[in-house]
Formats: sequence, C-alpha cells, structure tokens
Amino acid sequence: MNLTMDQIMNIALIVLIIVVAISQGVSTALDFYVKKMTEEGKKVPTQVITAKEASDALYSEANKLLDLTGAEKKAWAVDQLQKQKPNLTTEVAKGMIQKSYDDAHAETPAPEDSEEATQQIGFLDNGDDSNAKDA
Repeated sequence: MNLTMDQIMNIALIVLIIVVAISQGVSTALDFYVKKMTEEGKKVPTQVITAKEASDALYSEANKLLDLTGAEKKAWAVDQLQKQKPNLTTEVAKGMIQKSYDDAHAETPAPEDSEEATQQIGFLDNGDDSNAKDA
C-alpha cells in the first residue's frame, strides 16, 4: 500500500479535525455541567491538593524569588500556604514549609568531611614509605 503525500496529508487533516471536534465536545459538555451545577447551588468538584503538595510547590516557587532571603522566602511560602489552606495554623504551615525545605536539601548530598575523603596532597596515608615510589 503506497500512499502519496497528498493522501497522507489528507488523512492527517481528517485526524486533526476529529481530535479538535472531540475536544470541543468535551469542553462544551464540561461548561454545561459546571453551569448547571452552579445554577442548582451545588458545589462544583475541584482538584484536591494536599497540604504537603501545596507546601512543596510553594517552597519551590519561593526559591525562584531571588531578591528575598531564606527567611523571607519561607515566610512568603507560609503566607501563601495559609491562603490556600485556611484551616492550617501558622505553626503547622511553618512546619510543613520547613519539612519541604529539609526534603529538598536532603536530596542533594552534602560533601563528605571525613579524613579519608579529604586527604591532603603531598602527605602519605599512614606515615611510612609504603606509598612512595621506589627510587
């Protein structure tokens, strides 16, 4: 089955039209559903974001604010978290932002400060000539 370029383009155009039509239909159905729910006074379901997810996202967003110090970034994130989740107390919000901060920094390994990892250049390991080259 050899298809010409015109046939391939026509098939692609038909598939594109079908995808757009389905998307438009879903969008119209959702708009109708939301309008009907609000007219009846019912609450429209929304995506539920946990406080942990919100605190992680806000900590990440706060890190993008370059003109703030670390404490100001955390304070901003706490304020934003309390706006999103008004049932959280200030202490709980601060704790969640601090936990997000700790989790973010736990993922990046700190350099090891052990003596084995940081050996000075020019000195032998154990003080004898076992590491020296034979002359």
